[in-house]
Amino acid sequence: MKLLYIILVSIFASEISAQNTIDYYEGINVGKIFAIQNDFESAINSYHQVFIHNDFVFARDCINAIEFSILAKDSVKIEYFIERAISQGIKITDIEKSYNLTDYLKSNVYNEIKEKEDSLYRVYTSRINWEIREEVNQMFSEDQKLREEYYAANVFQKNKVRKRWETLNSEQVERLIEITKQYGFPGEKLIGLDRSEMHSKIRTNNYSAGMPIVIFIHHFSQPNLSYDSLLIDEVKKGNLYNEHFGTICDFEAEFGKSRHENFGYYGLRFQPKKIDPIMLNKKRKKIGVLEFEQVEQLNNIKEISKFWNRLY
Repeated sequence: MKLLYIILVSIFASEISAQNTIDYYEGINVGKIFAIQNDFESAINSYHQVFIHNDFVFARDCINAIEFSILAKDSVKIEYFIERAISQGIKITDIEKSYNLTDYLKSNVYNEIKEKEDSLYRVYTSRINWEIREEVNQMFSEDQKLREEYYAANVFQKNKVRKRWETLNSEQVERLIEITKQYGFPGEKLIGLDRSEMHSKIRTNNYSAGMPIVIFIHHFSQPNLSYDSLLIDEVKKGNLYNEHFGTICDFEAEFGKSRHENFGYYGLRFQPKKIDPIMLNKKRKKIGVLEFEQVEQLNNIKEISKFWNRLY
């Protein structure tokens, strides 16, 4: 069975570049399932097959690949995945803060990687639309300013601030949709990773383009017109992270009060009162998200970063 899995992964990975990003997620998920089975060697082989057939990979997958490589004690793969991580926007200093990389950071190979860091990081910076990144940073800052004002307001001021915040969110989402139609969704591929130096509320180690997602979450914390049909195409193109899309949909379903048609729950952040796990798992599979049981099993691996449990 294990040999068959490896053969299927190899055949499947060779087709990834010609298909949509859902295939990328499926390849990553094969690696995660191997990890659930404590077969970390096969896990990193699966990740490696996906990575070598994709110029762009998500930073979170780089981190998990490094962690699985550590568990597999495969120094060659550790080197490869660290180099890919840097070219996807993760700095050496970020990697050095990871609690489970201590032994490897002392190696000669790691010192060689540090010498190549600048050139590897330039691969990342050269593909980012920095004008859009700056615009998104400003939007997030404005959103957070009104959020703080709302929660600091007294009972008499709250409604007035809430209306201003809702108006801002509506305008910001309209602008994000404009950007999406022109450039693609402003996710990790377009604007790179959020970093803590961009805003005090941001955590670098989320390794995510989460600022636009926060704006969408705030917008859909009340009934508003859905853009799911547009956004799911952005998932397939690799512009919008699949779990981010599922998060947006969950907020729409939870707080939309059935006023606007949308794709409904994916069960990442919220679940319907009458849950049908079979139906939800089928929906999750279509966007490349693991089933509920598989996520629970992954959560039992203490040594890895559980990005799927984070809001954005």
